[in-house]
Amino acid sequence: MKPKISVTIVTGFLGSGKTTFINNLLLQNYEVKIGLIENEFGDVSIDSKLIANYQPENIIELNNGCICCNIYNEFSLALQELVKKNSHLEQLIIETTGVADPGPIIETFFQDQELERLFELRGTICLVDAANFQEEFGHFEQQKQIMLSDLIILNKVSDADPKNLEYVRKKITALNKTARVVETNFACLDSSHLYMLHPQIQDDFIKKLRKPFYCEPDTSEFHSFTIRFSGYLNEEKFREWFKYFASVYRKQIFRIKGLVNFEDNPITGIVQSVGGMTNISEGSVSNPYEPLENVLVFIGKGISKFEIEKKFQQYLLQEN
Repeated sequence: MKPKISVTIVTGFLGSGKTTFINNLLLQNYEVKIGLIENEFGDVSIDSKLIANYQPENIIELNNGCICCNIYNEFSLALQELVKKNSHLEQLIIETTGVADPGPIIETFFQDQELERLFELRGTICLVDAANFQEEFGHFEQQKQIMLSDLIILNKVSDADPKNLEYVRKKITALNKTARVVETNFACLDSSHLYMLHPQIQDDFIKKLRKPFYCEPDTSEFHSFTIRFSGYLNEEKFREWFKYFASVYRKQIFRIKGLVNFEDNPITGIVQSVGGMTNISEGSVSNPYEPLENVLVFIGKGISKFEIEKKFQQYLLQEN
């Protein structure tokens, strides 16, 4: 059976350094067969001309609209067509437009059966402009980009005022406690190799969840909390119930991500939900010497930790 193509979504507000980051990524991974999906507004694309030393036949541009919102069918068909024409592809990078909410594009990989068959979404990377963050922070899209990401690259740190940089760090942590944050200049990472990047995103997330973390309460309208409970879950029952639960709270909870332990399965389950769409994939082998604990992180708006905990307690009582 042919392995699935690993997908990395790159998001970030206008001018944050997405194209520079992708350029660096492609140059450092020239031996990897990578496909690139770019999204632009308007009739003429600019970004594809900035991608250096890359085969143009592997670049697909979707103009006149955002792939994350209003041309869903075109996006899905474009991905399928890319695979048909380039059966050798090993990785896929999707760059969203700077003003986009990345939620719907993540959802696509959870709900489109054909895309699930062909691709495996491995992580979302968000670039943040440290020098101009405070001016842009009022934009809802920028906040969603941070909340839904697995790796956050805080770019242009040398250009930022030290006091403002500390403000940016606190805001990012308040919006997303589990993502790894890397500070850099010129959107360049030392460990940019894609084969290294994907497991690293997952490993960092697992390490963070396995130890308690504390963050000062945030005064913004968006907030997050963590639920922890012990025991093993029935995988089939939990999948069905979690799908229903996420759908009910899809307008309030932007993201759920966590680790669960299933009966008769040594592999930890990685649970994700974005916009009510759910996905449960295999993580790492459980360590028998570590305390057995299920951990779920919720990020959203107007959500009650007490209410959500009560729903989970009711489910656990029913299962038992």
